[in-house]
Amino acid sequence: MRGFFLFIIFVSLASGLYAYTGQREDFFVAPMSEVNGYGWESMAYGGGITIGAGTGGAMGIIFLYAVDMESFVFMEIQFFLRAYIFGANAYSGPFVQLGAGPVLYADTNPEITGYGNFSAGFTAGWRFLTGNFFYIEPAFRLGYPYLAGISLSVGIRN
Repeated sequence: MRGFFLFIIFVSLASGLYAYTGQREDFFVAPMSEVNGYGWESMAYGGGITIGAGTGGAMGIIFLYAVDMESFVFMEIQFFLRAYIFGANAYSGPFVQLGAGPVLYADTNPEITGYGNFSAGFTAGWRFLTGNFFYIEPAFRLGYPYLAGISLSVGIRN
């Protein structure tokens, strides 16, 4: 329930920022794959989707689903704030990003039940444009509780 309220706050802030600037922001949607340190005994592998908007900086949300080789399942919703290194009009090139949100764990073993945690971290990446509307975005992130992750997104932007 707390995640729902955070999402409502995020959408309100994003729409308010858009209305305040009066300019058209870059909107993007990207399926992603990631390898991260969520696993207890091994790395976790998964995928998800990134949705965001902004030029020069961006705000958005990432939904990630990952599993490790020991039957643990990890579901993360992370709200992010991004800044492009090349300035206020940039929507490609290098970026840094801060993210935070809830993560839920579950196990297929019946004696272990699901539980949650708070996820927060720092991401660095690069957006490579492949035409006017498509891009490829490799990224590396560090944080808690996943320690580290490497992702690749292939997306569409307006």
